[in-house]
This record gives sequence, structure tokens and C-alpha cells, in this order.
Amino acid sequence: MKEERKVLSVGYSTALLRSRNIVIEAAGYHVVTTKDSDMLIDLARKQDFAAAVLCNSIPAHLRSSMARQLKQAKPTLPLIILCTEGERLQFRKLADEVVIAEDGLSQPLIEAISRLGGEPD
Repeated sequence: MKEERKVLSVGYSTALLRSRNIVIEAAGYHVVTTKDSDMLIDLARKQDFAAAVLCNSIPAHLRSSMARQLKQAKPTLPLIILCTEGERLQFRKLADEVVIAEDGLSQPLIEAISRLGGEPD
């Protein structure tokens, strides 16, 4: 039996996390969610994830800090950062992929997860 592909989904807005996680799960991935940066690092170290997604509901300076900590703790974990068009350059150097958070986000997000972390089983 193949191991289930998991995505680590992080954000501060419960509503955004819930809706985004539904989309990720509908694409065939299992989603693990946290709102806490310490838990993010702990989960990343202890479990295997296809990718991690940092939501734009997290203030930009905290997303930057989380991204740096995550890459230091688990450099091989593909990181996707959701951001506004104006933040794109700021996050490009921190993430494996930057996805602009706007209407119609679902398709680009799933494509990024699939490209970086592989197709779900």
C-alpha cells in the first residue's frame, strides 16, 4: 500500500485554511494544518510532506520568518508561499514557488503542489 501524500497547510485565517484545505484534499492530498510557527517546524521535522503552503493570511514579515525557519529545519521540503502581486519579489527568494492569492487560486496552487511534491497517491 502506498503512503498517502500529505501537504502542510499553515495560516491564521480559519476560513481561508478551511476552504484551501478542501481544495487540496479534493485533489487527493491529505492536509495537516497548523496556525503555530513552532508546531510548523516540529511537524516538518517529524513527518514527510509533499509540500508546505504558507497562507497570505499570515503577515508578510511572519511568513518570511516562517519560511526561513522551515527551510533551515527541512531544506528539502518544497515550500509554496501565497502572496499578493506586490509581495511576489519579496517571497521569490524564500519559496520554491510563489502563488498569487486571488480568485481562481485553486488551480495554480494544486499545480504547484503537484509539480513540487508529486502527484497524490
